[in-house]
Amino acid sequence: MAGQSIFEIGRRLKHVKENDLAHGEFGKWLEKVGLDKYQASRFIKVADEQPKLRPSANLGLKALYQNEMTNKEREEFKRQIKQRDEQ
Repeated sequence: MAGQSIFEIGRRLKHVKENDLAHGEFGKWLEKVGLDKYQASRFIKVADEQPKLRPSANLGLKALYQNEMTNKEREEFKRQIKQRDEQ
């Protein structure tokens, strides 16, 4: 369910950014609708970079984000998990 939602949100955000707003207005629009710029860019990235996955795939939000993480983000994520497991 989360996977399908993220795909759809990302797809719609991309459409708004590319078709409905003047250049430079997307950030202002995000503020107006109460969506964080970083979060919006992650949603769009998931939609852009996962075309081979079925939108209905039962993927959790963490799984989608983990797949889109940079190497540095992935290493930090692993460190946090290891630290939590050692407690």
